[in-house]
Parts: sequence; structure tokens; C-alpha cells
Amino acid sequence: MPGMIIRTKIVATVGPACGSVERLGELARAGCDVFRINFSHGTDEQREAFLANIRQVEQELGEPLAVMGDLCGPKIRVGPIVGGGVLLVDGQEIVIQREPKIVEGDTRRISTTLGELIDEARQGQSILLDDGKLRLRVVRTEAPERIVCQVVRGGVLGSGKGVNLPNTDLALPALTEKDRNDAAWIASREFDYVALSFVRTARDVMQLRELLDAAGCDARIVAKIEKPQAVKNIEEIVQVADAVMVARGDLGVEMDLPAVPVAQKHIANLCRREGTLCIVATQMLESMTNSPTPTRAEVSDVANAVLDHADAVMLSGETAVGKFPTASVRMMNQIVRHVQSYYDETAEPMRVSYARARTEAALASAVREIMAVERIAAVAVYTGTGTTARLFAKSRLKCPILGLAPSAAVARRMCMYYGVASRQAAAPEHTREVLALAEQFAVQLGVAGSGDRIVVVSGRPVGQAGSANTLVVHTVG
Repeated sequence: MPGMIIRTKIVATVGPACGSVERLGELARAGCDVFRINFSHGTDEQREAFLANIRQVEQELGEPLAVMGDLCGPKIRVGPIVGGGVLLVDGQEIVIQREPKIVEGDTRRISTTLGELIDEARQGQSILLDDGKLRLRVVRTEAPERIVCQVVRGGVLGSGKGVNLPNTDLALPALTEKDRNDAAWIASREFDYVALSFVRTARDVMQLRELLDAAGCDARIVAKIEKPQAVKNIEEIVQVADAVMVARGDLGVEMDLPAVPVAQKHIANLCRREGTLCIVATQMLESMTNSPTPTRAEVSDVANAVLDHADAVMLSGETAVGKFPTASVRMMNQIVRHVQSYYDETAEPMRVSYARARTEAALASAVREIMAVERIAAVAVYTGTGTTARLFAKSRLKCPILGLAPSAAVARRMCMYYGVASRQAAAPEHTREVLALAEQFAVQLGVAGSGDRIVVVSGRPVGQAGSANTLVVHTVG
């Protein structure tokens, strides 16, 4: 569809399957807006190469691309196991040992990367292994060195598999030593978003913000919701995070699976109300890791995330290690495009009422009123921080939003915003120059032509944070 901008953004995880300049370029042309670099895997040298390749693609395309660094968080994993894996049988007993250096796991005993698990676990509590595929129940504790468990649901357990304690509120720091080192590494490079894993409270987010601020880093923070405590504290988390990710992998292990879709809808609705970005992630097109086509259920899952008002949907293993990374992005792009067409025919633009940005909310309301009586081809915003464009995006206007920014960092930041196409543009001195920039951008994108009308929003002084106060209905010449 000529001039159509796909409004739901796509996040793709970078890995061995797509880390080259050539493949990253394919993903960007297929519809990827944000590239995620996962700090749970690989080395700093590999991540440095991924980042350099993304920026090369950005330069070649002449369009901004955002990069998100995803911190590991306090993920607990199984220690080393003899031969790489053993079979645990239903009903058998198995010991979890405190110190991994003392034991190489077998069918009788294993260790984990968190020695304190021995202190925290209580009789009768569940311990889940390998994303919940295996389940243990604590029979007794034999402090200070071990606990004895019974295998409730067995299977093959491999080295390094994840460990979850859904009934235990572990006293772990939000930022591990590795996270702090990785955050410092990120802060010294051109990252646009930093994702914090296993968030439990708003304070966890604020600790990362303090660390980034101290390093002079303005990257936006994504709070990953993957624990029941985070769902319980979601309202305060949404207030302090720039974006929230419904990370359904660990969340689906820590909570009852049928509760996860309800949590997704609740979180997305709260983010819409508060003007916070919402990303839905995990297993969205999982079968495309090894298959050129997704299942019908996966297609519906992506579509429903869009209808839940997600700003972005994310691919993980599908692009990082899958056989069909480009096809996965292209398929996701096709799904969100079809949902967008349906949405534009059936839904009304949303009202916004953000206590923290009343002027921007009022301007968004004014734009809706104008669009109700006049055909508007696009809404252009010149913004110093991206805030006005973000709040316009949360209004779900039925036309493209063109985000113009004085810096590359802000233009990249807007790559995560629903419905926003962004570009860097030198700060103009007068409103008429903003109108000329907006018209040029709209024509270049093919969303407006001669005689079409666009709404242009800016402030005085132009580009200064918090100054948005001018709205002009402009006819393209």
C-alpha cells in the first residue's frame, strides 16, 4: 500500500543467525525498527560487532534504527551436569547442593548458580527447571549445605537450564555485578534502550536510572515483567519506567499459564493510560525458528498483541538463532499491517489524559477534533525529547505521525513509538521552517502530496523540551 507506514513496531533479537551487515540490512528492510542485543549470551567483542554493524546499516539506509541492550538480571541456572544432561524420573529424590564447585550434577544431586537458594527454599515449595518443563517439590532442608527434593514432573535436565522458584520471594538485588558492568559498557556506547530483567518494584527501575544518570547516559529503561511480584506492583513500575515488556517466558513459568494473557491485557491497558510504551515478547512466532511459516495460533497471538494496544512486538530466538530470521520479521510485519487496516476501519482514536504532560494531552485532543471534521494525511511533530510524539502515538491516531528531532538519539528513540516515522533535522528558528521540514518529510515518505493537509505541532523555542504549544493545519504545496 503506497505511503502506508506500519505503525506497530518490531523488535528483533540479534544473534549468530543475523549479526552480519548483510543480514541486519535484510531485517531492517523487512520491517525491523529496534534491534535487541541480549547480554545473557556472547562476549563484549561480539556485542561490539553487532552494534557497529547495526549503525553501518543505519547509515546505508539513511533511516534511524534503535538498539536495546537487555541485561541478564539475577537469573538462576543449573550448574554443570555429567555429560551435559541427565534423566530425572517422576517420584525420585534429588539433592540440590549449595556449592557448584563441589559437585558435578548427576541423577542424585545437582547445584545451581545461586547458593542462597538453600537458605530461601522451604518445605513444600516448588522449584521449576528448564522453563517449567521439570518440577521439583522441596521435601526437607538440610542446612547449611543442601535441600532434598522430590521430582514431581521429570525429564532430561541439562547444564545451564533456568531455575524458577514461583512461591519464593528471593532476596536478590535487581542489578547483579555483571549487570552493573554491562550497564556501564552500554552507557559508553550508542544504545537507545536498556532492558532490566526480573523487575519486582519501581525501586529496581530507579536503581538502574541512577546508575545510567551517573554515567551520563540518556538511554530509556524497559522494565521486563516476568515475575508475579512485578505484576502485583505494576502500577508503580509503569509510573517510573519508560517502557514495559510483557516477557511471557519466565512470567509463564512463575505464574499459572492461563493467567498470563490476562496479565498481558491488564499491563497493556495500564501502559496506554499512563503513556508508557508496551512491548509484548516471547514465543510470538516460535515455530519459525525452524520453519519458514508460523502456526495459525502464533499469527493470532501477534494480532491480539496489536489489538491489546502494544506499541511493539518482539522476536527472540526466531531471529537470533533461527533458520529464517528475515522471513520471521517479514511475516510479523505482514500480520501487524493487516491488523492495522482492520483497526483503522473499526476503532476510534483514544483519549489521553496524562497528569504529567497536560499540554501534550491537550494538543493530542485538539488533533483528534480536527481529524473528526477534516481529512488529515499526517501529523508532524518537532520534538526535543520525543515526549510529544510518544503521547501522540498513545492516542492511536489513524494517520502517520512524523517525528522530527534535533538529535540522532531522539530520532532513534522514536523508532519504538507506535505509528511514528522519525528523522533527525537541524533545529529550525521559526515555525515556517518547521512547516517546510514537515512537508518535505511527508512528501518524501509518500504519505502526503500537493493539496493534502497535515497537522504540524512544535513549540517556541523550537525543539526545547517541554515547549510544545503550537498547532498548525498546513496545506502541502
